[in-house]
Amino acid sequence: MEQKVSKTTVRKFDFRDYGTVLGFLSLEVLAFIGFNLGHSFLLFAILSLVLAALLVVVTYRQIKKDGLTTYLFFLFPLVIFGLLTALNGFNYYSIGAIGMAQSIFVPLGLLGIGLSGFLSSYLKQFKIKYALLVTYCALGLFVLINLFITMIYYVPFYPLIYSNYYIFYNGHPSVVPIGEMAYMLYGFQLKEVSLTYWSLYPSILLTAVIPLFFMKYKENKREFLIYAGLASLAFISLLFTMSKITLISDLILVLGIAIIVIGGKLKASRPILNVTMITLGVIMLLVIMVMFINSQTSWGFTGSIRNIISSNSLLNRLFNTNRFVKPINTIFQDLFTSFKLFGCPVGGSFLDYPNGVPQILSNMWLFDNLMSSGLFGSVFFLAALVIGIRRLFKYLNKGTDEDYVKYLITGLVLGLLVISMILYDNYPLINSDSMLPFYTCAPVLLMVFFLGYTFNHTLQINEKPVEEVVKQEEIVAEEEADNNEEISI
Repeated sequence: MEQKVSKTTVRKFDFRDYGTVLGFLSLEVLAFIGFNLGHSFLLFAILSLVLAALLVVVTYRQIKKDGLTTYLFFLFPLVIFGLLTALNGFNYYSIGAIGMAQSIFVPLGLLGIGLSGFLSSYLKQFKIKYALLVTYCALGLFVLINLFITMIYYVPFYPLIYSNYYIFYNGHPSVVPIGEMAYMLYGFQLKEVSLTYWSLYPSILLTAVIPLFFMKYKENKREFLIYAGLASLAFISLLFTMSKITLISDLILVLGIAIIVIGGKLKASRPILNVTMITLGVIMLLVIMVMFINSQTSWGFTGSIRNIISSNSLLNRLFNTNRFVKPINTIFQDLFTSFKLFGCPVGGSFLDYPNGVPQILSNMWLFDNLMSSGLFGSVFFLAALVIGIRRLFKYLNKGTDEDYVKYLITGLVLGLLVISMILYDNYPLINSDSMLPFYTCAPVLLMVFFLGYTFNHTLQINEKPVEEVVKQEEIVAEEEADNNEEISI
């Protein structure tokens, strides 16, 4: 008598089947960061680490060793910057310290969000245009809430109307005039913050106007209207809270957006724009060098240069007497004394320093990094930015994404770096000494994510024409459908 042999079926699955879930999870993480949920770098760092770990599991078969090695040239100096920042006294002690737990997560957060941006580009289910849409909508909601709260307490144009008025608490005037404060959803509470820090977010949101110059309304009605609404919200926010300092920053931002749009619309003008940007960069570098030499009072050979600058009224005002340069000069003076090459020494206290650390912050990330991570840390951070921005321009020229996507990412990255040189306030809370360094604010994580995406996107192009890349992707998709490798458990 024949006996039937029962066969046990082994359940099989492919990790790539979870690409849709991870694509959605990536959008959720970007939404949390864009909305600045909880105002917590610690939360964002943990979310980005979890996302990066899951992306590694799903995309490890597609990761190219050559591409990953190239990307490490961007990610490695960024993480080293985070380590040097986390391991110095700036984040540990006394007034304004962000705390040991958060400082330890600085390099981990940069690593997690950097890998997430890089690996998400491997997911076919991840669409960059939806990622940007979610990010900007979340940022727009955050700006809308902040504007609504501020207008409840004040009136439009209050920074100009009440520039010299103070609020009295129990008979004591507020720390700053009404014209220098605003209200923000900070964490899960409504708090008074400095207007310069408040204006950072609508300024970044204003870059939402860039897609309007590259979209065709009939083909992208929904996206066009959304970005138009977000840009209008940013404009109204900046208009209703306009002050002298924000007016200057807004004009610089508008000029930068105009340069990006002109460079995208008039491709023949790109060489001219490149020469212009290089020229401006060289001029800025020379100005920084003169500022550094002028501030070194202990170096004898700089005396003649200092005399020339101080004897000329225009140069003296430019390099010595204005409120922007004074803290920078102090930072440069202490670079090789109190701060040394690695920033504030470990084990120190803010009160031990002769100038008092909180009082000499320049509120410009380029110079504050010299104090928080030292000369070495700042060099690593600048190296990562140079590598990332260089890859970003390659993405502009050879990327296969839509034009409005490419130029919107460019506007987000460059806009953040430029505006943070003017508006960023390391002590955003009016009535608190709590500190929020530049490298722990949410927009920086967004910048690192999108730089990671553009980096991987250009690696996958491999110098091939767009048509050839599309054909190759179709062939690969067909082969994967025929030969779907599965992992049995």
